Amino acid sequence: MISGAENILALHYGVARIEDALLGTRWFSEDALLGKTGGILARFSKYAILDVPIDYFSVVLAHEYYGHGARYRELGVGNVHYAFSLPPPYGKGGGEASVSFSGNVISRHELLGIWQGGIEVHALMNRGLGLRWMAIKSMHYREALQYFWSWQIRFRYIQNAREDLTSPTADTDPRAYVRILNQDNGYADPARPQLAVGDIKSMTAFDLANPFVVFALYTGLKTYLWDGNTSSAFPTIRLGQIDYLPLIRTGLTPFGLEYHLENYLSFRDITALVDFRLGNQTFHKSWSGLGVAFQNIYAHDKFSANVNLDVWKQPALRFTSIPGTSKGGGVGGAFSIRGYYDFNETDHPLAAVIELGYKSVGFLEGYQFDATPLFRIGMGIRL
Repeated sequence: MISGAENILALHYGVARIEDALLGTRWFSEDALLGKTGGILARFSKYAILDVPIDYFSVVLAHEYYGHGARYRELGVGNVHYAFSLPPPYGKGGGEASVSFSGNVISRHELLGIWQGGIEVHALMNRGLGLRWMAIKSMHYREALQYFWSWQIRFRYIQNAREDLTSPTADTDPRAYVRILNQDNGYADPARPQLAVGDIKSMTAFDLANPFVVFALYTGLKTYLWDGNTSSAFPTIRLGQIDYLPLIRTGLTPFGLEYHLENYLSFRDITALVDFRLGNQTFHKSWSGLGVAFQNIYAHDKFSANVNLDVWKQPALRFTSIPGTSKGGGVGGAFSIRGYYDFNETDHPLAAVIELGYKSVGFLEGYQFDATPLFRIGMGIRL
């Protein structure tokens, strides 16, 4: 799931820059009222006709194929049916990733992982963009609006979910998640859940406490639409020589909702994310986690490195429908080192990327549930 989210961001980055190079964002003088009005209308038309389909579809593709689809692939489920509507303004822009299970072959935790997977990948995309922006101290208008669509689709999806849990044939991701979460914890009557859809809506209102959403809208509306520029700086909290931005959001897990306090920091060439996590205690008590990511923590000549460390205390996870297949529980963690080797000296050099690490049994956004070595290899463009 993490690799997929990064691939989507990288492809979108390339497409947006190529489009800017070919088409630009200003085509005539805008010093007078008529010129300014024409420029705004032209940029709005360009964005609506060419850019929205790409920006919006990139999020929907990630939601279905790298969200739900990643969980299906983790479980070895084949014959997944993917379908996508035309993106706005040419269609509704929805999608689906569905499969028919023969018998009760997976646990409710694994089923919850499938349902929450689509929503889960939105946080990964936006976290990647946030780290990128903190590193370069600015945001491109296409990435800013991609961030907004990712945040908005996730937030609206949950806030628009129907309260009634008694009709599983009408399930959406949030409703199915809430219904199965209650069943898994002994509340089988959908008319009397311990945790209701309305509770989830109230909890995810924390997602409004996100300064990147405000900066993204400013960049899209003012920097691009009004001014005709492609990128803008954004304000941070200055702590000595450190640039700092916090945000609060929620995440879905097989145990219930998890509150995140994400702290983005930048010091010289190092960018860091410190993620404090606290689990909602409706069904389980005292579960939490801490994640720390350092980007460019080491840099020399053409080589640089990132480090990621996560620790958590969680309930055990259940695998398959066979009783007694719980794993993990208690303290767990993950660790990885990613290295970059730049091949040339240009402003945006092509880089070889390799990552090695290990994750224990437990839930961590973007990773499979079971214990696993971590290995990724690929190519990238260094900012």
